[in-house]
Amino acid sequence: MWSTLVLLHSEEKSRLMEEIPNFISWHTCMRSVYLSDKRLLSVDSEELISKKYEIYFGFEAYTFLLEIVCGLHSKLFGESEIQGQFRDRFKESQLNNTSLSLMLQKLRDQILEHSKIVRTTFLTGFGRQSYGSLCEKFLIGSSHIHLFGTGNLAKSLIPYLLDHHRTVVLYGRNKARLSELRQEFKVQTGQWENYISDFHPVIIASSYYSEYMMQKHQAASVVLDFRENTISEIGKKKSNYIPFSQILATIQNTEIKIDLLKPKVRSLIFELTQNREDEQTHFINGWEDLPQVCY
Repeated sequence: MWSTLVLLHSEEKSRLMEEIPNFISWHTCMRSVYLSDKRLLSVDSEELISKKYEIYFGFEAYTFLLEIVCGLHSKLFGESEIQGQFRDRFKESQLNNTSLSLMLQKLRDQILEHSKIVRTTFLTGFGRQSYGSLCEKFLIGSSHIHLFGTGNLAKSLIPYLLDHHRTVVLYGRNKARLSELRQEFKVQTGQWENYISDFHPVIIASSYYSEYMMQKHQAASVVLDFRENTISEIGKKKSNYIPFSQILATIQNTEIKIDLLKPKVRSLIFELTQNREDEQTHFINGWEDLPQVCY
């Protein structure tokens, strides 16, 4: 079924969150992924796209997507939030009724089915090490948290913080998104400019965060910075600042264990993908119910 799948991928910090004709996009803090069917693309468009993105075809594309959803390419190996983000992005309400969207719904179901097998077999312990759980060592005894950001990472942190009986004040720049999260989680919200510095811990879960805002956190007991590729020049001079690299260093599972586990996980993913490919060899045109496109 996935022999004509096309996947574009980029982790460039300077990448544009652009939309590409005949592709459906999925953007996270760390990467951008675009999915389509090869029969919807012209030769010229393929050549142009390949200059800007990593490009995968067929079952290689399926394998790479499954690795992403299983957390193999995440900074936090095996993290579970990425699976939820994938499921939410490709749920029916986020897609239209085009033939491509209908095919991607089938792809979503297959990827989630296979990722469940992979996680159950190898990643159960790693999956529990969510970004929320990483906060705990630094938040012991804290009952009030200032959380900056309204994206997927911030959203994934809120339930964990609330489950530990903490008051969460969420700050963002997008009023509509703040309202949406306030309704969903019943948290207090505020605009960035309304933040008043105090001793309560601060969590930065926004890819953009100015040094001006960082200056306001002098009194905070701790500042957890979840930006994966950025370290604050102001923050690193302060004893209360914890960059993402230091947060990751608290993971109990060592890099050695991860290095030993990765080949086993990839072997299982290859086996699942190969079995799926063998099942679909009787479909001559790949996604059997996607109309052919003529140029």
